[in-house]
Amino acid sequence: MNGKYHFSTKDLVTIALLSALGGGLSTYIGYLGNLINRMVGVPFGAGQFMAGLHVIWIILAVGITRKKGVGTTTGLLKGMVELFLGGTHGVVIVVVSLIQGLLVDVVLFKDSTKEGRGLIPYSMAGGISAASNVFVFQAFFFSGVPITLILMLSMLAFGSGIIFGGYVTLQMMDSLEQGGLIHRTVKTKDEKPAYIKYASVAVTVIFLTAFTVGGVYYFNNVYVPPGAEEIHVTGDVNNEYTFVYNNFEEHETVVSAELRGSVTYVPEKNYTGIPLNVIIQHSEPMEGTSRIVIVSTDGYSAVFNFTSIMNDHSVILSREEGQYMIVADRYDGAYWVKDVNEIRIE
Repeated sequence: MNGKYHFSTKDLVTIALLSALGGGLSTYIGYLGNLINRMVGVPFGAGQFMAGLHVIWIILAVGITRKKGVGTTTGLLKGMVELFLGGTHGVVIVVVSLIQGLLVDVVLFKDSTKEGRGLIPYSMAGGISAASNVFVFQAFFFSGVPITLILMLSMLAFGSGIIFGGYVTLQMMDSLEQGGLIHRTVKTKDEKPAYIKYASVAVTVIFLTAFTVGGVYYFNNVYVPPGAEEIHVTGDVNNEYTFVYNNFEEHETVVSAELRGSVTYVPEKNYTGIPLNVIIQHSEPMEGTSRIVIVSTDGYSAVFNFTSIMNDHSVILSREEGQYMIVADRYDGAYWVKDVNEIRIE
């Protein structure tokens, strides 16, 4: 058997490092998407435009090692890292990441294609891989969503994959080559001018600096590891306290609710939990409060009208499989916050 397709120690280290980076930063990328959505006032779209950042690590691993099967292996490990770090999509994220890696391997199958670093093949690998997540999530979560919306979201993800998985990844590999960390055995027809080389390095440095600074801030100031049994009730209240589900079991109720989101649908079923207004009333809200902010462990938040919630016993905080989730029938799916960590009254 030809030994060149076996993974060397260096290949395995590269795969492990990029898998860990990709899986660890996935929640930060999701947070960026949610943050942009809120800034521009739309319920979705930015997450798909950031989709290319999820596959950049897979394509980097393939481009650096130039071995068949690296994309699939990196995708699988990346998904497992995200799962064990408390990813909100559960085991589905492993399937998503695995398929992304498999598609990168298929598009960049030829050794000459991987080593040639052509913009078109790498961009196609990034675009197709990034867009695939829309269809996989559609199969698991997006039941009943119009096909036109699915196609629009996939086109956004495809464009993101072209930018990040194609152009940015190639610039990063060029910079690594300039630094002597990777090399090509094939000779290029034309040597790139010095200013192009410097531009590649500049693009890489700017991208990695911005990404690193943002990531450090996110994990230090926003992100909270999921799975905690406590929720902090804070804000304009006379009694800030830590909510523990077992202390409120006497108020437990069952509601029947249907999740209808912009891109997500869950059929009507029964949920058990504590009414949100009971939790808030226990904090003794101050006079003049107008809204309730529900914050997730990954930084995502949803804002409810204070008066509406206090008069509605059907909005509950449910606990399923060790996770707290807001169940809000008659509200858009964006209000169904998972992994709730804080309830802030303002």
